[in-house]
Amino acid sequence: MANEEIKQEEVLLTKNNLPIKTITKQDIDDLKMYLEELTSWKQTLKLMNNFFDYDCLPLKKKKIIKEFHAQSKVFSIFYENFVFTTTVLEDKLEKLEKKEKVKK
Repeated sequence: MANEEIKQEEVLLTKNNLPIKTITKQDIDDLKMYLEELTSWKQTLKLMNNFFDYDCLPLKKKKIIKEFHAQSKVFSIFYENFVFTTTVLEDKLEKLEKKEKVKK
């Protein structure tokens, strides 16, 4: 009886004696989806960076004001998306860390 209890509580360990946790395909797919969402902003952020590096003279104030307003709208959308996505990723990783260990 004691041997059975020991066997039931044995957890698979890595070479460093760390417990192996169960991670499902869905967990991996979810993380990939959020990573792709963040990656999709690369081109937009590159354009915004180019706009803010603008050092051409003479400056056309009306054009810059219009572009600045448009860029601020894009940044607001990005920022909301970024904060939401990072929060979801943090929650997802926290859940993965608490996952049940794989048993023998």
